[in-house]
Order: sequence, then structure tokens, then C-alpha cells
Amino acid sequence: MSRFHALSVEIKEGILLALSAVRANKFRSIMTITGVMIGVGAVILVNTIMDGFVNHAEASIDKIGKNVMYISKWDDNTDFDNLTEKQRKRKNITMDEALAIQKYCPLVEAVSPEKRAFDNIAQYKDRKIRNPDDFRGCWPSQVTVTNREIEHGRFIDESDMQRAAMVCVIGPEVSDALFDERAEAIGKTIKINGYKFKVIGVQEYIDDFFGISENDFIFIPMSTFDRLYPGRERVYLLVSAVSREKFDDAFDQVINALRRVRNVSPEEENNFGVTTQQLFKAQVNDITKNVQLGATAVAMVGLLVGMIGVMNIMLVSVTQRTREIGVRKAVGAKRGNILFQFLVEAVTLTGLGGGVGILFGAGIGFLVTTLLEWQYYLSPLWILIALLLSAGTGIAAGMYPALRASKVDPIIALMYE
Repeated sequence: MSRFHALSVEIKEGILLALSAVRANKFRSIMTITGVMIGVGAVILVNTIMDGFVNHAEASIDKIGKNVMYISKWDDNTDFDNLTEKQRKRKNITMDEALAIQKYCPLVEAVSPEKRAFDNIAQYKDRKIRNPDDFRGCWPSQVTVTNREIEHGRFIDESDMQRAAMVCVIGPEVSDALFDERAEAIGKTIKINGYKFKVIGVQEYIDDFFGISENDFIFIPMSTFDRLYPGRERVYLLVSAVSREKFDDAFDQVINALRRVRNVSPEEENNFGVTTQQLFKAQVNDITKNVQLGATAVAMVGLLVGMIGVMNIMLVSVTQRTREIGVRKAVGAKRGNILFQFLVEAVTLTGLGGGVGILFGAGIGFLVTTLLEWQYYLSPLWILIALLLSAGTGIAAGMYPALRASKVDPIIALMYE
């Protein structure tokens, strides 16, 4: 008999003995398997929920535009309590930067400058809504950069820009506040900060971005905004690359164009801030990774409880089968054979618990992510980790009982009653 065949026979025999032990001691075995099941299920549940959250967060980021750079006066990590004198004198972003990006960046698909008015009130007849900072002048390219659909009507076009037309595109929350139906808004005249605008479009609804509404914007042509608010110079820029593959090269072109127009010398740091969606996603992943590790560590407590249960049942099994061990040794079984047999039994028990735990955790995870309207994702990696954890639990729990069984003196074991 080959060594491989002998090993396969031992594994098969060990699994069959473990299953017979489960059938013979149903309640005790179920309690043991339940401990492992809860531990493995908790690991799968936690990581399924966290993966669902990450996918939901990344999808939410993509909904506000793909391959987008956000350019502002300040870096994302600026400490405003400790600004240097040079930082205090930093120039605002202006339309010059938008025009420079258009001119010097061939890998940029579109540029969307925005100017904002604050403390705004939109009104239609006796209905009104307050928008603290979401009344914005923009270019027609804004809809291209953000990749956002118009639910009713159309977006601002070049004709509106040339005429400085008193027209606006409103978000769905603004439409819901002012009208009974969103389609009803098209063609109506509303007042914004006392100025009359004709509604030409209503944007599609998208989920809030981490509690920040993306549905209460009001957009008007930039030329109209400049006419109504001539003193507003600060500009916020949104820039989209031609593709994900060309994003890094487009990013470098944008940086070079901004440094050029803002007269930054080669040895100086950037005097502007550029934030990307990848940075947002990295920040989300950093946060969730720490939460995920902590929650997984807590879930592992269940596996520890299961391991103690498996060790207990295996110690009882060794005591109950002392005579059997003696017979096996008497007919030629070596220490390694006995050790291997009991380890296989322990791993079989924890493997059963692990398999049920994976199904349990995956099922609850699907329920939770469905209720939260997140994308469900069960990672094959976590299934593999769960199986390895359950097998490792079996080995750790079964090692001492297996060693104890392998050391039994066959003569004494044969006399055991």
C-alpha cells in the first residue's frame, strides 16, 4: 500500500469516526459545533457587512463623477489653526486656472468651474426652500464632469451662457419642495434670492454622500452668476480625465498647468489643493480596515469558545475510547497514527461548524446589506480564511487530546474498563 493511499485511508477513517461520534453524542456535539459556527459566522457577517459598506461608499463617490479631480485653494489636510504667512497670502482659484487647464491639458475631458452664493432662498408661489450654500454658477460642461443625468428637461447650454439667460437647473429635493411633481417644474418661473429664473431641468436623484445631500443644488449659467454677483471671484474647479487609464497622466498635466498659471517656481510647493476620488476611497478604506480588524478580533472570541468546547469533547472521547486505542496499538498502530486520527476528528468537528457558520454569516450578511440597500459581496478570501480558521481551531483544540491519546500505554489501555 502506497504512503498516499494509507494517508487517505486514515483521513477517511478519522472523518467517519468523527461523524459517528457526532451521531452518538448529538447534544454535546451540536453545542460544540455551535460554538465554532457562531465564531466563524460572526467573522463572515462582520466582513460581509464591511465589504458591502465599502462597495456602497465607492459607488456613492462614483455617482458624483468618475475620474474627477477637485481643485480648491487649500489642500485636503490643511491645518487652518496654524497657517503660515505664505499660506495666508495664497491666491484664490480663479477662472484663469480653468482656462489654463483647457489650454494645456489634452488628457482632460472637461473642466467645470463653479462659483457659489450663500444663504439662499428659492421660492415658488407660497412654497420655499432654503439652500445655505448650493446656488451655483457653472459651465455647460458641469454635467459632463459629474456624469449625472437630467431626469426632466435639459441642462444649461452654450446659448444660455452667451445670453446670460435667467434659467436654472434644480435638484430633485428643490423640485420636491416647490412642486407636487418633478416634471411639473419644467417651464415654471421661480425666485432665487429675489431674482426670477425659468426652470429648464431637474436632475436625477442620487443617494446622499455620507450624509451630505447631492440633491439640493441649483445651477445657473456662469455668465448669469457673474452678472448678478460681480464681486464673487473665488472659483471651485471640477476636472475630469478622458479615462481611468489616462487619469494619472491627466493629473500631472493639471498640476503642471496650475503651477504655470499661478507662477509657482520649481523649488516651491503647490499653492493649491487637488483632491481625487481615489483619495476619498482610500480614506474610506483606511477607516473601514481598522473597524474591520477590530470587529473581526471581537468575533474571534466565539472561535475561542468553540475551541474550548472541541477540546472538551475530544478529551472525553479519548477517555471513552481508551480500550480502542489500546487495541489499535496492539495490532501495530503507531503513535503518529493515533495522533493523526484524533486530529482529523477534531478538524472534522470544527469543519462542520465552520461550514454551517459560513452559511449562517453569509445569510445574515445578505439580509443586513439588503435592508441597508448596500451591494452584497461575499469575498472568496473570507470564505477561505473562515475555513482555515475553523481547521486551525480544530488542530489547536485537538492537539492536546491527540497527544494524550497517542501516549496511552497499550497494556494499560487493554485492561481499561
